[in-house]
Amino acid sequence: MHVRIITLAFLVSIAAGCAGVSSSRSETRDFRLSFPKQLKPGERVVAFGLDLRNGSILAVNRVPYDWGVTVLTETADATMSGTPNHGASAFQDMAPLQRFVTVRKDRQPFDVTGYIVVTKNFTQEWTNYFTKTDFLLERVAPDTALEPMPSAP
Repeated sequence: MHVRIITLAFLVSIAAGCAGVSSSRSETRDFRLSFPKQLKPGERVVAFGLDLRNGSILAVNRVPYDWGVTVLTETADATMSGTPNHGASAFQDMAPLQRFVTVRKDRQPFDVTGYIVVTKNFTQEWTNYFTKTDFLLERVAPDTALEPMPSAP
């Protein structure tokens, strides 16, 4: 009888311990964010912005050359925007905005929205808006979230 009680107590403690173990992959909250590749022929990106709700910006993996970038991370939200210092620095493709920032989902519901401002002639500009489903969010292993991205060749 005494052996049964000890065995039962042992099994209960193992079950409780196993219930607390979870995969770090399923708990990943850090992501590398990419803007969608929605640039039409002849368009140039002259500004970008993104807003996180219930998330934070952990790292800017690379700042585009000759661009000014502003980041504000508050308690529950974060914003980021950027503009080129010169017209010649406007992006002709979306490569500079691919995997360029690491974000964290702090709590639910997490949301991200953003925009790019484009032009063809630097006289007229228009804004393309994006929602969470437009962005590419690639999971980052917890121990690599703050590692720098390799530089472009």
